[in-house]
Amino acid sequence: MSRSIYVKGAALSVIGSIFWAVSGTCGQYLFESKGFEAGWLVAVRLLMAGLIMVLLSLKSQGSRTLAMWKEKKNVWQLILYGLVGMMGVQYTYFMAIYCSNAATATILQYLGPVLIMLYMVFSTRKPPALTEGIAVVCALIGMFLLVTHGNTDTLMISPAALIWGVLSAAAMAFYSIFPRRMLAEWGTLMTNGFGMLIGGIAISFIFHPWDYGNGVWDIPALLALASVVLLGTIMSFFCYLEGIRLIGSTRASLYACVEPLAATLIGIFWLHIRFDLIDWVGSAFIVSTVFILSIKTEDKKKQKGQREEALLSSGEACEEENKDGREAKETETGQARGGEERQ
Repeated sequence: MSRSIYVKGAALSVIGSIFWAVSGTCGQYLFESKGFEAGWLVAVRLLMAGLIMVLLSLKSQGSRTLAMWKEKKNVWQLILYGLVGMMGVQYTYFMAIYCSNAATATILQYLGPVLIMLYMVFSTRKPPALTEGIAVVCALIGMFLLVTHGNTDTLMISPAALIWGVLSAAAMAFYSIFPRRMLAEWGTLMTNGFGMLIGGIAISFIFHPWDYGNGVWDIPALLALASVVLLGTIMSFFCYLEGIRLIGSTRASLYACVEPLAATLIGIFWLHIRFDLIDWVGSAFIVSTVFILSIKTEDKKKQKGQREEALLSSGEACEEENKDGREAKETETGQARGGEERQ
């Protein structure tokens, strides 16, 4: 991999994560300053972003986009993914923002990788590795510091914010694990586009997109909504996926850890949220789990590469032995024939 490609992939991964952070803080702005509800914002975001993605898929893939619905297994998986994955992760995340702030909600959502690891441990019935155990401990310490500031007698965030934040992490874990087959077979544009549309249609029965309640419409509100839909969904999606294509998912996910930092800094300087030193320490513990878990992933890749290299070397050695054997056999045959001719 050339340096220029690596730098481009890293930059795109960081830009995508910053767009996600901007989306969260713009959501908080719409809730606090413009009076919009979280459910309404999720419905509008999913419907608009889903429609744009499906149209882009139709333009690039043509009739193959609709062919996805011809297989029964895709239908129920798409519906489940749209309801639990897309709608679930979006609604829980924005409700966590609604009950606290974008920085806290984003950091709590970063418990997702630990939940994925725990799921893999229980599903495979294998004991966790040392790095996995350390990641769980760091996640628990970080959540404790963020929620209590080290004082067990008080909560620094509301119970509702904590519950929605943990549910957001669980939904993120499901969102990451469940659609793997569909993503591999049909691609991210189709899978996520239809998932968003299904989630948006479903939540629209509860929160009507045309009923914005007490929300105030003006230029800043329109810009914030456009940022949530376009920057936080479409642009972030394409930037991050291109980053994965260029430098791989492990490295891209590490660079994406700039998201909680960006959400916190934007919240502090724009929305004037309070974030104490102990909050930074707790956040560092939670975000560090991504780096810790990535160590095992890199080790697995190295071990796989070493095994492949060993197998390749073994194959070459066997081929060399076979070649030597064939040459020796040919020599013996030639000598025998020479003896027969002399006789």
